[in-house]
Amino acid sequence: MAQENIFFFVPNLIGYARVVLALLSFYLMPCCPWPAVSCYLLSALLDAFDGHAARALNQSTKFGAMLDMLTDRCSTMCLLVNLSLLYPAYTFLFQLSMSLDIASHWLHLHSSTVKGSASHKTIDLSGNPVLRIYYTSKPVLFVMCAGNELFFCLLYVLHHVQEPMGCFHLKVCSDLLCAGISLLHLVTASQNMAALDVAEREKKAKAQ
Repeated sequence: MAQENIFFFVPNLIGYARVVLALLSFYLMPCCPWPAVSCYLLSALLDAFDGHAARALNQSTKFGAMLDMLTDRCSTMCLLVNLSLLYPAYTFLFQLSMSLDIASHWLHLHSSTVKGSASHKTIDLSGNPVLRIYYTSKPVLFVMCAGNELFFCLLYVLHHVQEPMGCFHLKVCSDLLCAGISLLHLVTASQNMAALDVAEREKKAKAQ
């Protein structure tokens, strides 16, 4: 039997397309808002298809999961960098959002891996109830993720079309909600890592 080439699995090919679209979006952001936001949203939309393809074709891989998460995090981070340039007065809020997003997802992924979970989306049902709903309810997960990305994109477009800043306050409310989810991620993942450390120390103490 020929060895499978993970890099050419259909979900991963979709992932590469997402990366290309995201890079094109970043390149266009300084000059071409509508093509830029179109590429960005198309890249985000494809995120809904790679998972379906992976399950339908039995091509779920750890590489694909990592590619998916890194594309999500890097895309959002680069958009926030651009927003920091467009709205310098709110740079601290964007920096805080980026830091929470990266730190919480990295620690959550690492704690999930150490615990032996097959995916960072596999949540202990006895854990935090908010995260349990966030990850087990597809409508909630979709609304939160899509809503957050749409608000970021809206804020980017609003700067270029010179609309009133009233929508910015709506964006801030949405961002605070997503920041709260990221903070829960961070706290829960920290508690999981601490519990693993305690268990490991107790095991070593018994062995001595």
